[in-house]
Formats: sequence, C-alpha cells, structure tokens
Amino acid sequence: MSPHPLYRTVHRELRQRIVTGRYGPGAVLPSERRLIDEFGVSLITIRRAMDELVLDGLIERRQGVGSFVREQARGVVVGMSSFTTDVLAGRLRLVRTLLEDRQVPAPAEVARRLLVQEGSMLRHLVRLDREGGTPLSVDEVFAPPAAASLITREMAGSPSFLHAWQEASGLSLRRTEYEVSTQLPDTADQALLHASADTPLLVTGELFFEEHARPVAWIVTRYRGDRTRLRGSFVMGDVQVTGAQEG
Repeated sequence: MSPHPLYRTVHRELRQRIVTGRYGPGAVLPSERRLIDEFGVSLITIRRAMDELVLDGLIERRQGVGSFVREQARGVVVGMSSFTTDVLAGRLRLVRTLLEDRQVPAPAEVARRLLVQEGSMLRHLVRLDREGGTPLSVDEVFAPPAAASLITREMAGSPSFLHAWQEASGLSLRRTEYEVSTQLPDTADQALLHASADTPLLVTGELFFEEHARPVAWIVTRYRGDRTRLRGSFVMGDVQVTGAQEG
C-alpha cells in the first residue's frame, strides 16, 4: 500500500507533466472523466489533486469550461505550496514547534482580510520552523473559529498543516493570494530566529480561500533572509516566483 494518499500520486504526476512542458502554458488539462479512467481513482481524488495544482499556482479552473495551465503571471506571485510540497516529499526536513494557540481579538488589518468584524475572536497559532537544527522561520496563523474548529494541537504543529487541516475538515482551499515584503526583526523574532538586529527577514502573507470564495485563513511567515531564497523565472520582464525555500 502506498504511504501517500492517492490524490498526492495524481498531483505529482500532473505537476510533472506541467513543469516538463507536456502540458504547456494555456493548455487545457484532460477532463475529470478522462483522468478518472487514466488513474483508476474516484472523482473526489481527482478534484483534490486539481485543488493542489491550483494552490501550486500551476493551473486555473474556469467554470463550465475546464482547467487550464496558467500563463506566466504579471507581477510577483509566491507559490508557497511548493514549499509545502518539498516538505511532504522529504526534500526539506522541518521540525515545527507550536509556540502559541489561543483566541485573540481580530486586529483591524487581519479583520479586513478575513472579512470579519474588528475585535471578533480568531484562532491564533504561532509556530517556529527549524531546518537542520537551525531556526528558519516563524509564522502566525489567523482563522475564524468556524473554520479552525477542527484544528488540533498536533495538526497545528505539523509541517504539513494545510494538508492535514483539509483532510480532517473536508475544507477545500481553492485560491491563495500572496504578498511579499521585507523587514528587520523585532526583539522577539531576534530571539526566536537567532538573528541579529540587522538580519533582514523575508515576509510572506498568504490569504487562503475555500471553494465559495470565503477567506478562511491569513498566514504571515517571517523567514531569515540569510537562509531563504525565492525561486522564479523571468519572461519578457515579468516574474513568476514559484517557491520560497531555505537557501
């Protein structure tokens, strides 16, 4: 028996076809029925694999038309799901420590992103990731209680948090919006990341949407800039960034 869920096997195969050019930019992917027949799996498995490709930033789904390989994106897009994929595949070995798990009033900026009232209660997780024994990043997760109700402490402290959350709750994350910036660490981050006051941090913000276009989580991750790089490709002045990893 495979140690991985079937949807991950389908996801890996389709992802490989895209990155190697078998399905080029703008190409329409085979229909769900054809993929079911090809892989011998259920419709749910195929749709879950396609959801992962959407999170990877590799495809887009057009209602009533089909799924298409994305063209090169305008501006900067950070596909942090490739970071998660590297963790799941064992290419990046993280140890995650759950530092905080509590209910907090929604700050104004977070409330605006999650479309909730400022001051309403949110689940707030703080986690520290280490790679090779060295601190790599610290992140904060904000999620409304309804969406976060099935997040266990074990799940919250898992490097494969997003996958485990979806599997446990039946939640389907269909779209992610990303932001990238830099900042210097405050005293708390200096201590957690073993960083000096002048070590730049790479900061990513990820807003996750479920299938009805409702935002369900805002995750801010602060990476040590001296241990992190962005991977991407440039096409006629445009840039598509496909991952953030330890460098």
